[in-house]
Amino acid sequence: MWPMKKTITTIIIDDENDSIEVLSKDLKEYPEIEIIETATSTEKAKKIIIQYQPDLLFMDVEMPKTNGLELLHEIKDSMRPDTCVVFYSAFDKYMIDALRSSAFDYLIKPYQPEDLSNIITRIKERSEKSSTGIEQAIRKLLTNDRKFALQAISGLILLRPNEVLCFQYIDSLRSWQITTTDGAVHKLRTGIIAKDLLSFSPYFMQINQECILNTDYISSIENKTLKCILYPPFNNLIIHASRRFYSKLKEQLDIL
Repeated sequence: MWPMKKTITTIIIDDENDSIEVLSKDLKEYPEIEIIETATSTEKAKKIIIQYQPDLLFMDVEMPKTNGLELLHEIKDSMRPDTCVVFYSAFDKYMIDALRSSAFDYLIKPYQPEDLSNIITRIKERSEKSSTGIEQAIRKLLTNDRKFALQAISGLILLRPNEVLCFQYIDSLRSWQITTTDGAVHKLRTGIIAKDLLSFSPYFMQINQECILNTDYISSIENKTLKCILYPPFNNLIIHASRRFYSKLKEQLDIL
């Protein structure tokens, strides 16, 4: 579950761009909601839901090829069990099936502002009541120089933050992998998300959608290309920051 005073990562799935724009605009009224991705096709929806493991998912029921209920059933085993799924549709005939699919809530299009407000309020209350989530537990138990554990395909890995060079998301594997400073690479189990990895150390920062770097090993970032220059012997690693994450990175660093 999400820690207090942090954003609620959100994905919107709808085959109509107009509906996505309306919902996105309405959600901007809630500063705790961060829309990280949207999709109009079930193919892209599967990919981004599994990759980003959002806190909150708005899913249109009536989608081409595969409807929202079928899509949720297909990927449920690859999703976080605590993801709040809100189905929304112009038809209430799907409501019972949606609730049976463990949906958090259901919106009827066109929804009223108070209906959306009630859902966001419930989600915030749910997050505030939870105090045993993985990120909170890790932050309480670990300091930056103590070891943490990661479940890899090969087994349990015990590391200190300074032994981590980077984490990279491998799309074909639908999972993150870790590269350690000794050059070893380990594939992590499916279900681990960026937020979990970032929680292990304040020096771990996401620089693009598919890479988290240990900033202890970043020498500089080029202005035009946003290429990250690493200290030797890691300077042969070619990684570029994205504009979106570079802005967030600068906010977290002390810059003169």
